[in-house]
Amino acid sequence: MGEEQGGGAKIVLAILGVLLLLIITPIILFLGAGDEKDSDPYAPCLIEGTPIGDASNKDESSVKIPEQYRDSTENSARTAGLPVGIIAAQIEQESGWNPKATSPAGAQGIAQFMPGTWEEWGNGKDPFDPFAGLDAQGRYMKHLAGQIADLASNEQEKIRFTLAAYNAGAGNVQKYGGIPPFEETRHYVQTIMDNAQMDYSSDCEAPGGFDFGDLSTGEWAHPMPNSRLTSPYGARACPLASCLGKPFLLKHEGIDLAGSDPYFYAPTELKITYVSVGAPDQLYGSYGNYIFAQMTEAPYLVFEFHEAQDHSLMVKTGDIVQKGAPLGKPGATGNSSGIHIHFQINNPKTSVFDRPAVNNGKTYDPIPILRQQKVNIQ
Repeated sequence: MGEEQGGGAKIVLAILGVLLLLIITPIILFLGAGDEKDSDPYAPCLIEGTPIGDASNKDESSVKIPEQYRDSTENSARTAGLPVGIIAAQIEQESGWNPKATSPAGAQGIAQFMPGTWEEWGNGKDPFDPFAGLDAQGRYMKHLAGQIADLASNEQEKIRFTLAAYNAGAGNVQKYGGIPPFEETRHYVQTIMDNAQMDYSSDCEAPGGFDFGDLSTGEWAHPMPNSRLTSPYGARACPLASCLGKPFLLKHEGIDLAGSDPYFYAPTELKITYVSVGAPDQLYGSYGNYIFAQMTEAPYLVFEFHEAQDHSLMVKTGDIVQKGAPLGKPGATGNSSGIHIHFQINNPKTSVFDRPAVNNGKTYDPIPILRQQKVNIQ
């Protein structure tokens, strides 16, 4: 009798144990579900799931701040009043995070100070002390930022002009009212800006943002999937014959994309504000078949698409099109040397509505904005 009771008790306890396990396990899983590891804010930017910057051919330490220098780099950036990614990208460019680095010109240490500059900013410390170097870098960059502050109209310009002052001297930045027309300086500034965005930002945020306000990350479609960049934004050479009387052609106000996709697309929801009428249009010789459009939501950026194929435009003035809607086919009309689409982003106040119009407003380099939107342009 006692053995039967003992056996029954064991069965009851076993059943209670199973029930308790069934109750507690979901609670544990639920409580643990929100306990995810924080993403590394200085990890490489990922675009469409693909590491950018040929990260597969780099040591992992070259695309994020080495752990031993995290605090010092953050303190340096805080002192300079600049994004951490900028200081990190600068150190990577200067020394590759090697505290014993030297250059043929005589620069020394992790921040590559020249002896004369180190004498002024090194506080009497060893130039090969990486922590002293990062501290000096923050103070020196703050000094340069103060010298060019009155030239910058927004945070991104402040960053660019400070980097230019570091490379070419604050006097040259003041002389030219911005980044000097020196190829080395322009390359230096763009390299740091690119690396800060791609190698030291997990959300692809552009350093300093943009002066048109907030733009949610990762919400756009690719304007032309499977395309390649054939002409970047910025100053370009132009034969005199084709640019005579057309000074706007001396600066490429957008980017050119060419590839195998038969269409180009709306990157976000747009209101079509003007659609060209083909060869009779007064800008056909320069723009070919083109479309003007504006975002239907903040920050209301204005878009232009040029050089579309004849008779291929699929929208009309006044249409509201959804993200990813096909707009037309890339072509070789207007001032074009091959089949592509010209993609341009303008300031929200740009006046290109309801008529042919040469853009006289402010344009933005589309690449940093597209990167922030997780759109991969190769």
